[in-house]
Amino acid sequence: MSFRSCFMVFFVLALTAPAAAQIPLPSLLSGPAKAGVETPVAADPRADAEAQLAEARRRQDEERLAGGGSPEADGLPATERQRLIDRLVVAYGARLQVLDEIEKLRSAPPENASLQAWLSEFAGPPPYSALRVDGLRDQFDATRERVQSLASAERALESQKTTLLEMQRRAGESVRLADDKLARARTVPEADKERLNRELSSLRLKLAEAELTTIGLAVDRLQLETKLLQTLSGEMQRLLARVLPEQRLTKEDFEQQQALLQASLAKVTAEIDRLVVDNTRRASERERLARDRESAGVSAETAARLQLLDQKLETDRVVLLALNWVQTTIQMASDSWALRYVAFRSEDAPTRQMVLAGLSRARDELASRKHLADELQKTARAAVREQELRVDSVSLDAQASARESAALDAIKQRVQAFQRLDVAGARLERQLQRWLEDFGLAGITASSENWQLGALQLAQTLKRVWDFEMFAVEESTAVDGKTVTVSYGVTVGKSIGALLLFVLGYWLFSLLSKRLQRIMVSRFGVDEQMASVIRRWAMISLAVLLVIFILNLARIPLTVFAFLGGALAIGVGFGTQTIIKNVISGIIILFERKIRVGDIIALGGMTGHVTAVDLRASTVRGFDGVEALVPNSSFLENQVVNWTYSNPRIRREIRIGIAYGSPVHQAAEIIAGCAKDHGQVLKDPVPEVFFEDFADSALLLVLVFWVELGPTLVSRRVDSDLRYAMEKRLSAAGITIPFPQRDLHLDVSQVLPVRLTPVPPPDG
Repeated sequence: MSFRSCFMVFFVLALTAPAAAQIPLPSLLSGPAKAGVETPVAADPRADAEAQLAEARRRQDEERLAGGGSPEADGLPATERQRLIDRLVVAYGARLQVLDEIEKLRSAPPENASLQAWLSEFAGPPPYSALRVDGLRDQFDATRERVQSLASAERALESQKTTLLEMQRRAGESVRLADDKLARARTVPEADKERLNRELSSLRLKLAEAELTTIGLAVDRLQLETKLLQTLSGEMQRLLARVLPEQRLTKEDFEQQQALLQASLAKVTAEIDRLVVDNTRRASERERLARDRESAGVSAETAARLQLLDQKLETDRVVLLALNWVQTTIQMASDSWALRYVAFRSEDAPTRQMVLAGLSRARDELASRKHLADELQKTARAAVREQELRVDSVSLDAQASARESAALDAIKQRVQAFQRLDVAGARLERQLQRWLEDFGLAGITASSENWQLGALQLAQTLKRVWDFEMFAVEESTAVDGKTVTVSYGVTVGKSIGALLLFVLGYWLFSLLSKRLQRIMVSRFGVDEQMASVIRRWAMISLAVLLVIFILNLARIPLTVFAFLGGALAIGVGFGTQTIIKNVISGIIILFERKIRVGDIIALGGMTGHVTAVDLRASTVRGFDGVEALVPNSSFLENQVVNWTYSNPRIRREIRIGIAYGSPVHQAAEIIAGCAKDHGQVLKDPVPEVFFEDFADSALLLVLVFWVELGPTLVSRRVDSDLRYAMEKRLSAAGITIPFPQRDLHLDVSQVLPVRLTPVPPPDG
């Protein structure tokens, strides 16, 4: 744990750098002397640290001389006491280094030299060079980032201090326990052993105290530099607030910046050319080795060389991708500088709006590409860690270790390439954000112009979304015996336009189909339900034709949906078997016309009118008014009784009994007359009355008549009307309709026997 503390101190020292300002030191300049008790602040902390360091080095030399003059063969200390003394030397040396840094910060001049340089540069009258203002902003951002890093380092040291306080407490307890054991020792060997334990515990306590003091000084040093940098940051912020509105980009500065960017672009282009040449050479070598391996067999050396070449070729591909992105970033920076120059040269609002739209677009492109670059860099870092594990493997020989090290170097180049891209992108993104703030907040002040700017930015964003290419497809055609491949891009705009055109066309077709349905019913006498079915199928056909027409009009080839159709046929086919079966059944029913709208059918115990034949199911309204949705496949798989298939006429029968002794012929004529007088009973065939049987209580007559089924006919009402009429006319003619009768015959010619039966006694 103590080595970790020393490493943390040295990390903070390497992280920090002296700043020029004069601020009093905080009070904490040294750590506590013993567990739970703080030592008073030394009059001269440096002299005290030097004395402690000299004493520790003296004991270090004595320990080495006592151990034979040299440590172990690998340079490590041989004993625990020697290790602790060496750590004490390191801790006291780190304390002296921190004190030197504090003294350097305290003795710095009150004014920072760089701030004085900036103040003198911007002391003259405006306008000021935009390039110099950019330099001031870079230093201001670096100062703020420095303050944030110091705050993080301070939090880390405070966390480490808590751990060291616990170590100091435990070391103090160990010293007291060792003193107690030493006082109770009775033999010389036991006393020597306890004396050594007491010395080691004392050294651990001193080491914890030294590290605590050093960390306390490091915290003070961080706080001092933080205050200095905060003062410097405040001065620079006030200076920026004064010079930012007065900055100007001259033609000379613009051309100078463009020349620098072109030089960087040429350098990257040259790197790409060299990389392409190296990649071609490696690819040729790999092809040669692959051919040799096929002809002469596989050897371990050839396989290892091929594997290394594959790693290098993959690195070339990744680095080439990163360099192309760097090249694009530099070109984007050049275009952004040109937009900035235009904004400085022009004061009209439309030009400023155009500049802001271009800068915003460039920033969005950088942000979208940064996410992908971060993912690729993460993948490259994971490959580096995996390769490092291979290199550190103890089972590798010298040759294999050299090959794995070469592969590791190749993979590290990928990470370096993405780091380079990250640096270039971060710098440009920071510049774009600054320029957007300059021209968006300070450059435009009128509310109307701000409104126009927002509208333009919204329009630019919508245009980018409208032109976004979702995917591209290729279509091959034969021209003069040659196959020509044409690539079509499917954008968001095309898709939305095609969708809107389809909605409009479908709406127009819907209006026309409704008009056509009314014409079929009114002029051609087509049934309302049949006309509705025809309209639905016509809309489906027109919708398919409309989709094909719109896709051709938008230059979206039908091959786009080839994969989608295959996926639906394979993946959804099993789950939609029933639906597809019912749809096909509906088509068969429509073309065969075995079941039509208006038919009266009996299916599965239900009888009623067919009111609709749709794609998946048909609607049957029963005589009781309840509608049932019957799947179309049921009409093909089950027996269906269609009462109106070829002839809507059906025969009905009504049975009526008359009393024995009544005039049968007169009753038959009366019953037939009732049927002939009813308006819904057909005259052809003529209603007939048959003498069916001699029943128990009556003479049974049967009226047989025919009616024509239709939407206005209710057969039960016809039967009821006929029974009312027959009952009335038969009663008027004196012919009665008897009720069931039974005759009881009693034979009284003989004496009825009478018997007395004794009552059985009760139980119990």
